[in-house]
Amino acid sequence: MRRLAVCLLPLLLISPAALGQNLKLEKSIPFSDAEAVQFTAISPKGTFLAAACKDARVRLWTYPALELKQSFDLVDERIAGLWFSRDGSLLAVGGNRGKVRIWSLPSGKMKVEFSAGADVNALAISPDLSMLAVGPSERPAQLWDLSLGKLAASLPTKFSGSLALDFSPDGKWLASADADTEIRIYEGQIGAPRVSNSDFLLETFTAAFSADSKYLYVGGADKTISVLDVLTGKVVRSFPKQSFVVRGLQASPDGKFLAAAYADERSFDNPAPVMVWDLATQAVRTTILQPGFTANGGGFLPDGRLLLTSNGAGRLEVWSVK
Repeated sequence: MRRLAVCLLPLLLISPAALGQNLKLEKSIPFSDAEAVQFTAISPKGTFLAAACKDARVRLWTYPALELKQSFDLVDERIAGLWFSRDGSLLAVGGNRGKVRIWSLPSGKMKVEFSAGADVNALAISPDLSMLAVGPSERPAQLWDLSLGKLAASLPTKFSGSLALDFSPDGKWLASADADTEIRIYEGQIGAPRVSNSDFLLETFTAAFSADSKYLYVGGADKTISVLDVLTGKVVRSFPKQSFVVRGLQASPDGKFLAAAYADERSFDNPAPVMVWDLATQAVRTTILQPGFTANGGGFLPDGRLLLTSNGAGRLEVWSVK
């Protein structure tokens, strides 16, 4: 989950004393105005923290030591997104000119570099590291064979391409949330269509599989998190609707919780809450509403902690969430 984002939700009654009690400052990294961090990604095993910076560099720190491991210069290219593989051994970066780069970790050596032909909206790496799904802006999503460095398949939509991509943890499925508002699920290795859902009237911005690969969580402009059965593509339940659009989703490794980053539909730069849902009860476990706090990245660690990053005054801050 990246570019996580603090306004009070009118549908939730939370006392002012509870606004910041679930946040604990873990680490802080100083940076200059030229190096300012725009958004981050945390490797699923919690070993690396990657940041897309204002100076067109991707910086990679070890975690929790926060030693600068690598700095990748993208030569004035605006970074559109950062994605780790599920095992943390690969870091993928998509650019606004369609360039896709993947580095092997911890060596920092370039593994694959190619052009997707348009600005990159989304990337996803298969769990076995063999395939890469790419969502170029207003073009069909692409499935690349990483061992060969070649395009293996295109995943056509009616129009405008894909906004979010995710491989299931077991590697069987690839989900695509497309700009034509349809959710499509493919066979993960060959990109063959399996099921789809065309019930959504508004765009879906984020899609994430459950830990057991049986369900797909989706959310977007309709301000609701919906749960799809992977085998049928049907919506089996929905979480209570909120007053913000759903911008990012990630399920915890133990399958108990779902972290959701919300956004103000008037501008994604405006503050908005981060909420942690209990998947068994569909109740809100934690809501991050601390004044002045706007998350710009984060993710669950294997020990169950949720880490969030935010910009302070000349520093990147890493917070843990209870």
